[in-house]
Order: sequence, then structure tokens, then C-alpha cells
Amino acid sequence: MFTADGQRVTHGFQLNCNAARSSNPLQVNWAGNSFHLETLTTALCGDNPTISPGNPSNATFDTYTGRGTGRLNGTLGATVEWTFTDAGEPRSRDAARIAIRDATGTTILIASGNIQRGNHQAFHERV
Repeated sequence: MFTADGQRVTHGFQLNCNAARSSNPLQVNWAGNSFHLETLTTALCGDNPTISPGNPSNATFDTYTGRGTGRLNGTLGATVEWTFTDAGEPRSRDAARIAIRDATGTTILIASGNIQRGNHQAFHERV
């Protein structure tokens, strides 16, 4: 959870660095709205040398940038872009940036900040 423009934004995910993998859930909720990822179109896992995911992570990345399409309040055709970082413990250094647009391309949400509850955790992907 983090706050953007005074509104609470929650998110949950289990995303793969390989966009072709079949299971990539992402859900974002805010101010009575919800976004559910249907298709992951872009996934980029990278290492920012100024960030360390720390222990117990054995991941080779700490930053996940992605794009996809899904349902906004149940309606297909919305898009999402995000960057999530795992900056180790304490979790308060983890951060998120999320942009959601509806099917017409209108920006519905742009939110960014350090998470206040929860934890981003990067893990080494099993092949």
C-alpha cells in the first residue's frame, strides 16, 4: 500500500521476468476502482546498482518494469505500466510507480511512492 495524491493505492502481484510465462497476476485498487492484468506485454527485470534487495533474496534484479492490458472496473481494454523496486529491508524503501489508462487512452491513475505496508520481494525465477 502507498498513498498518491491523498488516495490509498493497494497492489498485489506475482510477476515473471519472462512475459511469455502464463501466470502473471497483478491487481491495483484505489478509490473504489480496480485494475486486473489480463495480458503481460512487456517485462524487464534489471539491476539498479544503488539498490540491493538484500537477504533472503537470491534474485539478480531489484527493479521490475512492465506493461500490460487488462480490465478496469470490469471493462476490458485498459492498459497499465509500472515499475516496482525491492530495496531490501526495511520494506519502507521499496517503491512503486503505476500508470493506468482506460480503453480510450485517458489516464485514470498515476501513482508513485514508497510503499507503507506490504513488501516487494524479488526472487530468482525457476526455469
